[in-house]
Parts: sequence; structure tokens; C-alpha cells
Amino acid sequence: MPLLAPGTLAPNFKGINLTGPEINLENYKDKKTVALVFAPDRVDPGATNQVKAVYLKHRDQIELITVTRKIPGIAMAKAFLQQLGVNFPTLYDPAMNVYKAYGVENPVAMFIIDPTGTIVFSAQADADKVDVKTLDDAIVAHVK
Repeated sequence: MPLLAPGTLAPNFKGINLTGPEINLENYKDKKTVALVFAPDRVDPGATNQVKAVYLKHRDQIELITVTRKIPGIAMAKAFLQQLGVNFPTLYDPAMNVYKAYGVENPVAMFIIDPTGTIVFSAQADADKVDVKTLDDAIVAHVK
């Protein structure tokens, strides 16, 4: 299945949040634009901090949700994110249900979902890192 394209209604999902209560995309409908980022498989504190910086820059306008499928363990991942001061939702998707619903075969992929629940931007990126410039540019271009 190809990556979901702009104009497509974003599939709802809910699941384990590594930084707080359960994530449910439906909770953001009619409220905020969501930047949905499928993170690389390898853990990289530098890259995580770059994504966090984009979140901090735009947090009044968007909700950033990252999705990961591989972690060394839930407790370890939670401790790592807490140590880095990450407080945006991080969905743990070991069965890759959200990956499949969005057509993401390999990370990294990014989506911008408007408050109506429609995808307005989607892009596949290098599998090793989030392209924070593309993410930042997409947020600026699609958030009113």
C-alpha cells in the first residue's frame, strides 16, 4: 500500500503513549492540526532533540505525535524520553497497525493532518533520520 496522499481522510488510531495517557487521534479532531511523524528505528538523542525543538517552536499551533515500532523496552523508552524532556505523545506501535493504515513500509514518514482529520501533507524521508527542515516547512505551510 502506498503512503497515504494529501486529500485522504486520516485513519483514526489509539494506543500506548510512551509519554502519558493513551493516544487517540480522534481527540484532536476539530481542535488542532497534528504533525504525525513515524520515527527512525534507531534511537538517536540528537535527532530526538531536533524533533523536540520543532515541537517547542510550534506547540501552540499543532500537536506533534511520533510513532515508533521498535524500542528496547517500554520502561527504558519512557525513561529515555523523560530524560530528554520529551512531553509530546509518542505512540508505540509494535504490531505496526498504524504504519500499515498510513502506508508506511519503512520509517521515516511525515504527515500533517488538519483539524477536520484530512491529510494535507505526506512525505517519505531517509530511513535514518527525520528531516526536521521538511517537517518545519510543512507545519508552516499547512497550519493556519
